[in-house]
Amino acid sequence: MKTITRILSIVLISTFVVACSNTKEQRNEDTAMQEMESDFVEEKNDLKYELEEMKLNVETELDKLDDKIAQASDNNKARLEDVKDDLEEKGDDLDRALDRVENSTEQAWDDTKEFAKNTSNDVEEALDDFGDRVEEIFNS
Repeated sequence: MKTITRILSIVLISTFVVACSNTKEQRNEDTAMQEMESDFVEEKNDLKYELEEMKLNVETELDKLDDKIAQASDNNKARLEDVKDDLEEKGDDLDRALDRVENSTEQAWDDTKEFAKNTSNDVEEALDDFGDRVEEIFNS
């Protein structure tokens, strides 16, 4: 009888240890998943903020350009309108990148992030070029 009691005690203790171990592993996996999701959300929000800030810069430049168009000669107005169209197109590119970032899933994040960074770099170059193009129009 003592032997059976000992065997049952060992089986119960073993079962308890294994169950606790599995629960601890599950908690560790859950914590890791939560951290990954938190990193994804944080990175997504940071990129969204960066794109929104760039969009505001484009809109500011468009407002300045509208003022310049209003004061320009007829010849320069047409050329400035072309510059404005190009800049508006870059703003549309930013809108597409923002939509993609906002709707991205964790599985598609790498592609979305690359698309957004490429768009951001393209718009950055366009903004740098924008000032030169406007200055060239007024100096010609």
